[in-house]
Amino acid sequence: MRYHFITMLVGLATACSSASNQPLPPIADRLPADVRVAERAFDQRVKAAYPAGSVEKIAIAELAKNGFEISPTGPDGYRSAYIQRGDAICTTLWSVRWNAKANSITQAFGVFGHRCP
Repeated sequence: MRYHFITMLVGLATACSSASNQPLPPIADRLPADVRVAERAFDQRVKAAYPAGSVEKIAIAELAKNGFEISPTGPDGYRSAYIQRGDAICTTLWSVRWNAKANSITQAFGVFGHRCP
């Protein structure tokens, strides 16, 4: 019984560490260490990559290709794409949010942060 529990824990730890070791896409990679500065930097990258007038379908395809999970339109009218990485204690989130009209992005912004107990 103890052997199976240890095997399960090793498997879980391996799965978590391998998910965390996947390379981040360039838009999310190498942000500053200070979370407040990193959030502003990520937001600037998102706004530069997806300015108003960008084609939404192309943006979605690019985000999905880079490993972002695409979410449906929320009740606030915004769509989002996100990547989460973490371990048993903390999770880091990179989220690209936007709204669009007629397949044209009208506004985009980035949200970055850590969630820990």
